[in-house]
Amino acid sequence: MAGLIDRACRLLDAYGALFLARRRIVGSLILTATLCDPTTGLCGLVAGLAAMLTRDLLRLPALPGEADLLNAIYAGLALGAFYASEPRLLALAAFGGLLAVPLATALRQMLAGPSGGRGLPLLGAPFLGTAWTVLAVARALGLPLRSLWPAWPVLPDWLPAADAAASTLAHVGALFFVAHPLAGVLVLAALLLASPILALLAVAGGLLASALLSAVSTTAIPGLPLLAAFNGTLVAIFVGGLLAAPARRTLLLAAGAVLVASALSAALLTLAAPFGVPPLSAPFVLTVWLASAALRADSSAWWARFWLRVPASPEDSLVNAGLASARGLAGGSTALLPPYAGRMTVSQAVDGAHTHRGAWRYALDFVATVDGRSHRRNGSRLSDFHAFDQPLLSPVEGCVAACRDDIADNRPGDMNLVENWGNHVLIDIGGGLYVLLAHLRRGSIRVAPGQRVAAGAMLGRCGNSGRSAQPHVHLHVQRGLALGSPTVPFHLVHCLIDDREYALDGQPGVGQTVAALVNDPSLTSACSPGPGRQWLFKAGEDEWRLAAETGLLGDTRLVSSSGGRVQATAARSVLAFHHRRGSPDPLLDAFVLAFGMIPLATRPMRWRDAADAALLPLPPSLRLAQRLRHPFGSNLDSHYERRWDAARSLWCQRACHRSTTARGELECESVGWISETRGPVAFSLVVGGRTIAEAALVGYGNRGDHGVPAWSVAYPQVSMP
Repeated sequence: MAGLIDRACRLLDAYGALFLARRRIVGSLILTATLCDPTTGLCGLVAGLAAMLTRDLLRLPALPGEADLLNAIYAGLALGAFYASEPRLLALAAFGGLLAVPLATALRQMLAGPSGGRGLPLLGAPFLGTAWTVLAVARALGLPLRSLWPAWPVLPDWLPAADAAASTLAHVGALFFVAHPLAGVLVLAALLLASPILALLAVAGGLLASALLSAVSTTAIPGLPLLAAFNGTLVAIFVGGLLAAPARRTLLLAAGAVLVASALSAALLTLAAPFGVPPLSAPFVLTVWLASAALRADSSAWWARFWLRVPASPEDSLVNAGLASARGLAGGSTALLPPYAGRMTVSQAVDGAHTHRGAWRYALDFVATVDGRSHRRNGSRLSDFHAFDQPLLSPVEGCVAACRDDIADNRPGDMNLVENWGNHVLIDIGGGLYVLLAHLRRGSIRVAPGQRVAAGAMLGRCGNSGRSAQPHVHLHVQRGLALGSPTVPFHLVHCLIDDREYALDGQPGVGQTVAALVNDPSLTSACSPGPGRQWLFKAGEDEWRLAAETGLLGDTRLVSSSGGRVQATAARSVLAFHHRRGSPDPLLDAFVLAFGMIPLATRPMRWRDAADAALLPLPPSLRLAQRLRHPFGSNLDSHYERRWDAARSLWCQRACHRSTTARGELECESVGWISETRGPVAFSLVVGGRTIAEAALVGYGNRGDHGVPAWSVAYPQVSMP
């Protein structure tokens, strides 16, 4: 019985997979929509069941998002839409399901490659191969046609051509080969449940394709309006919603892609007419492949980070973009480490008063200061300057593109205006971008062109060569190999600004100090969610367990005893949590809010974050008010401060989280307690003056997997203030 329920759930997941739906009600609505035309719906269901059985028999793993089952279902739907019901039709639908699974697995390998080198999404390629095959077989067997090839399935006879609303709904239903207004209502309801933004994109894509066709077409081509709307809708959903980062250019590209798909729909339908082959989703697949292959980071840096590594709903993408921006991961700016150990002061920032102007505006100059002075004594010698001869480190991983080491250092106050950049190292970081460190000391450079360098690797020493009146280090990112190429935005990560502000998106100004953050080994080890690690917390009279799980690709997630899960990522000086998924769990939400980022250094500091506002466990009335104010999701404005609590010998990580709702601003407070030897040991969340969650560590250990023996240790419960 459990096996049958699992199969039914997987099948419903496949029906909702087109919209990346996480709720099975979405798949149920789409299945019901396809059954508005019994022949079409039954063929899709048979193909899906046959694909599931084939996958089990061949011992093949499920493709991400049940893509193999989805392509099989689509092939069955296409077969049922074109041919009348009879026993041979269902047998052919089952054959289509059998064929779709190995075809989807093979095409995924061909398109993405073992390491994803070619990077083309699978999309509906298996569906096209399977559908064209079974349709050709059906024609060879002489099965009775419901609509002539290559025309798309026609609208119902009773549907008034002038009824725009009913026609639009029929176009939405045609997304699953059932051009019926009732099917359109069900599909639209499924879309709204899965993603309101996708619903808007789907309707807009279909309407735009129809409008473009009406504007340029003078001769009615049977089936073309539905075909163009079908492909335009799919293009809008994928380009505008699922595959690309949310931005204004994403919507513009989606509109352009709908135009291309509409033109391809007309062209392929005309070309296919003599052969009797329906184009199906070929315009959509070709359009998305064209965009994803041409608009890549290695084609132009402007498209860097445009395509998502993993498809996501637009609501998730919007929230993730806000979180990424707060954590220094957003597109449009390059993340760099401070190019030195210790602390230095910014002497000239972006749009600086002296040389950081025009095409060279995005740059930082650093000097070393003691008591506000950059030199000892009267500063008449280079050795008087605190920055002179300090080691310079690579701020990023890359390949040395060029360097120079033979230019003499200037005497203090003098400048070499001929060899402007002085001794320098230029590092190629890909996408046409290069990182420049300039004004190094003569004879100090330790790397050579063509050498691969890791972040933090020794490059040379600070000097006073080139256009430099005192020893300092110049840092910028430029587009192009030639020295003096235009600079582009960048930001500093894993550093402290003015000895207090922890920065993952640091953009310091003149006079501010920037210190490279040094990890504390004990704290790093204590907070590390290693394989098999687990923590046992006490929340009131209940126990709550948190366990670390490691995926095949090295990703780590924390899974709670309630079935909630959150991704955990360690990056140099910080442990960060993101992508909260799984079952509802207010304790896990409170844990993520308290420990969203854990800087792995033992010193007081403060920082900002932007967690998903959905993490707040709000009562229904406040949740509705928040949804009304932010229908597509939002981020919290979170301010964290960490201080040492000498009485408890623990670090106290206190945060204030703010969110706007239709009823005004909502404010809540989270507190996390961190031990330098045991990591997070207690946390609490207060919303509107009411304690929502509170838990303290009572034990920790290892489950005994990954070859590590099982062990557990009790921990004295921390008293909450």
